[in-house]
Amino acid sequence: MGKPIQEQLAPHSAPDVVACARIEGENFGCKWHFHPELELTLVQSGGTHRWIGDKITPLKNGDLTFLGSNLPHDYRNEVIPGKPFRKVKALNVQFHPQFLGRNWLSRAEMIPLKRLFEQAESGIQVTGSTRDRVAVAMGKMIQAHGLKRLILLMQILDDLASSEELVQISSPGFTPEIHISESERMGLVSAYIQENIAKPIYLADVAKHIGVSEVTFSHYFRSRTGKTFPSYLNELRIARVCRMLAETDDTVSQIAWTCGFDSMANFLKHFKRIHGCTPREYRQRVFRP
Repeated sequence: MGKPIQEQLAPHSAPDVVACARIEGENFGCKWHFHPELELTLVQSGGTHRWIGDKITPLKNGDLTFLGSNLPHDYRNEVIPGKPFRKVKALNVQFHPQFLGRNWLSRAEMIPLKRLFEQAESGIQVTGSTRDRVAVAMGKMIQAHGLKRLILLMQILDDLASSEELVQISSPGFTPEIHISESERMGLVSAYIQENIAKPIYLADVAKHIGVSEVTFSHYFRSRTGKTFPSYLNELRIARVCRMLAETDDTVSQIAWTCGFDSMANFLKHFKRIHGCTPREYRQRVFRP
């Protein structure tokens, strides 16, 4: 598969700050790629699976995702022996994170949208009644232009920002850069992990690094991530493994060692628990023509 291609989208005219497209044909017309624009994709029919970050997931009619800036992704429609081939029908919406100006997300009333965009950095699957409402609005966006299209997008974003029917897709460690806020402890934690990912990382060392006790850090970390520190660290490392499996020719053992696993048995156990397959099987799925 190799490294994802950075896609340069054509500049939009003033009335089309928000780009909308209807996708119909043999496939989705894309490869393993990324771009700075945020993206909504509604699969109405067709398609076999999507690959977002480190997660490869079978596609079903009605699949709706919201992807943040520079998150590698690919949608595929492969010929499966013994099953009828279905053409793709989908809707796609793209917009730049600064489409309303450089600092528009810094306003107090935009905090929910800022959090939504941060959540989308790992990819979001939209489910339930939220999915149904957004799907209807996306259909209207295809026919609308200018201000009407922009208003529909803002309604969608407002709906997503308040929804409890959003599911994270990719592991947080897959995207190569971790955005760090110097004013928050989590920024310091993320930076420490990124700098030491190939070494043994202990909870006590991280707690000391940010100047708190182990107990305080453990409670703080779980409250911010919903996971224990060891569990999060293992998922982060597995996500990096997935990226290297897709983008390098290194052996599985070399990749495991590079990502901080000193025990192959432990590594394989965690990988299979998260992805339901072995690293070699994962790589075969990625490179499947």
